[in-house]
Amino acid sequence: MATSLGVPAQPLISVVMPVYNAERYVADAIASILAQTYAQFEFIIVDDGSTDGSAAIVRAFAARDARVRPLFLTHYSIGRARNAGIALTQGGLIAHMDADDIALPERLAMQLDWMRRTGVDICGSCVKRFGDEDGLLWFPETHAAICHELLFRNGLLQPSVLLRADIPKAHPYDERLAMDDYELWTRLAPFYRMGNVPQILLKYRCHPRQNHIVKAVACLDEVRKARRPYFHMLFPEATAEDYAAFAPVADKEPLESLAALQQACEWLLRLARTPDRFLCQRMARRWWIACLRSAHLGLGGYRLYRQMTPQFDVGVDPRVFALWAACLLRLRLREDSKVLDTLRRLKSIVRKQNHASQMRAFGH
Repeated sequence: MATSLGVPAQPLISVVMPVYNAERYVADAIASILAQTYAQFEFIIVDDGSTDGSAAIVRAFAARDARVRPLFLTHYSIGRARNAGIALTQGGLIAHMDADDIALPERLAMQLDWMRRTGVDICGSCVKRFGDEDGLLWFPETHAAICHELLFRNGLLQPSVLLRADIPKAHPYDERLAMDDYELWTRLAPFYRMGNVPQILLKYRCHPRQNHIVKAVACLDEVRKARRPYFHMLFPEATAEDYAAFAPVADKEPLESLAALQQACEWLLRLARTPDRFLCQRMARRWWIACLRSAHLGLGGYRLYRQMTPQFDVGVDPRVFALWAACLLRLRLREDSKVLDTLRRLKSIVRKQNHASQMRAFGH
């Protein structure tokens, strides 16, 4: 892994934000960057051929504030828009931003300070969801924990990232991809030190037009293609059988034998060996979900859950009775299953109950 080059005391930060048909949200996103407490930045906004009023809003802000540098392209992809904006940057650090999110005023200042103190090359943060969903969206703090979380989802949230400018210039986004950030983080993880500020620095808007929703099938396919080589990079000794047992857990699919279910648990236990308590809890939760989705294997799956779970050292899931009932009935739970729908509602209730304590833990 490359070592950090260090961060100057007052570097110029180049904020890069692609925009495509974000007329409803883009003004709030721009205003949140212009209101940053850290003042040494330029703001490159790349309109990717919007057909609504986004471009006019960008031009209006550029006319009022010299820090805004607009670029207007014909529509192609968000990856090309990011790369085009990065190519124009003059700063030693690049901050990513999305046109539908809101940065907290202290975001750049706190990330800059955290990068300087920890020596990380790529820095994200925790975020607060709003819009169609709410609550804390947690991301692991350390590089090792991020590497493990990347096996299941993005270990850094794209619009929360501040990183050394030389990194994306040497490793551009793949412009063909719908979910270009996941592929990039898995590509960079072996070479650069990653971290997340354990505090909320971004408000992440949830709505039906988000890229990962509109292009869900393509995004899932791209994640699967990037994940397999990444898994074998992290664990070069792993066999094809190991990955075959692990992949259904990451894809939220059932296992087809008790032996494969146990093998999947052994991988989750391996990934849970970390001082990061949140990550341990996530791996234990993934184990419970894997057992629930594999309830068609019968009560052997329930017994395996009770046998293996103590090794996570986080306690048994309070919904364990639902697992027993599902295994007793040998349910094969699909995404549209009423049982899963009920459990999601229960999860939402639990999440709301825990939300206040989580926010207090993160200083909000």
